[in-house]
Amino acid sequence: MKRNRTLATLALVFAVAALVALTAGCKKQPKCGCDGDALDSLDKKNVYISYDAVNKTARFTTIWDQYSIYYFCNPSQWISELTKFDQGEEILVSGEYFYECNYLMNSSNSYYYSYMRMYQVQVTAVASNEWGK
Repeated sequence: MKRNRTLATLALVFAVAALVALTAGCKKQPKCGCDGDALDSLDKKNVYISYDAVNKTARFTTIWDQYSIYYFCNPSQWISELTKFDQGEEILVSGEYFYECNYLMNSSNSYYYSYMRMYQVQVTAVASNEWGK
């Protein structure tokens, strides 16, 4: 009886040690940028658009999170479509988004900490927001 109890205790200790060994270790930091590991995707999400047609840059904030900025990975592809909208206009955007590399690298620096989260998005569609019009 005592031997069975000892074997059961040892088996439990080894099981816990194996579990800790399998789950411990360094977690892989997501690859950032437009060719990185996608965090998630947007599917016709309401955003407030901002662009520079001369320099062909574009970004937006979502209506539900004003503390995140999404920069277009492919603004040249969309700039002619974006100029149909007014600056700050609410439109719909689809695409996968990724961590912005400078934000990801600097976010661990306590001096750099910012409330603004920055992402890059590979835009696949933009559309007018016709709801309520």
